[in-house]
Amino acid sequence: MLAFGVASASVPRVGLAQEATKTGADRIVTDCRGRRVTLCGATRIASIGGPITETLYALGRSNEILAVDQTSTWPEQARKEKKDLGYMRAISSEGVLSLRPDLVLAMNDSGPPAAMDQLMVSGVPVVFVDATPSPEAIEGRIRFLADIVDARQKGEELCSSIVRQFRQLEAWRSAHSGKPRVLFVMRMTNNRPMAAGTGTAADAMIRLAGGVNAGAGMQGYKIVDQENLVALRPDIILLMDQTAAAIRSTLQADPGFKLTPAGRNHAFVSMEGERLLGFGPRTPQAALDLARMMAAVGHPA
Repeated sequence: MLAFGVASASVPRVGLAQEATKTGADRIVTDCRGRRVTLCGATRIASIGGPITETLYALGRSNEILAVDQTSTWPEQARKEKKDLGYMRAISSEGVLSLRPDLVLAMNDSGPPAAMDQLMVSGVPVVFVDATPSPEAIEGRIRFLADIVDARQKGEELCSSIVRQFRQLEAWRSAHSGKPRVLFVMRMTNNRPMAAGTGTAADAMIRLAGGVNAGAGMQGYKIVDQENLVALRPDIILLMDQTAAAIRSTLQADPGFKLTPAGRNHAFVSMEGERLLGFGPRTPQAALDLARMMAAVGHPA
């Protein structure tokens, strides 16, 4: 077991049981909700969630993907080659079913709940995939999906590569002791930042990259007023590339933000949203890149 809780390549699953077993010509999958789902095929997959799409491509199973959701930003050809299912938390069950998939793979936080319920009673197999943002969960998702698409050897190779990359991240962190206070801002609401607390993918990524989440005293995403923003004392503001310019401009005009270390030093770091928050195969390299960017902002040349 590595630091950061990185599982070795021999550890099979995380969270609720996710496994696949054969019964005759069909296969029975137990998903992260404990549901036993019978699969008759996996050649027309509706992929709801960037980590699922990214993993299937990495496993060499892109040809089995019929359609993807809008968080499936990597690899770039996924959005160009596959049909569009819309945003993963605003899925239309009718839209999914109209494509006649033989399997729906959905991250456990996909929605809305009513649409997921409609898919589950439609007769099309629906398998929910653990959405925990952790190194162990990345490996668990890879092995689970590799089982489903019959790519176990490729899955083990991918897990081994990810373990090696997390070791590289561990080595870099061991050589760099700085722990900046980082505040991830999802968006601005009435000119106030919506920031990440504990229990979020942003919190997990900040800690993985060696930072301290300045919003750790909050649970989930919360709107932060000017007084609380000053009290959080962020050294760095972390943003998604997609919204970075607008948020940065708004914060820099905020008198309260100018009183924070991040405001005084104009310390902003951004990364493409799915790479930053998706916790898929790219995560160890993304975390290392984030760690390097945070160090550069904290110690400008």
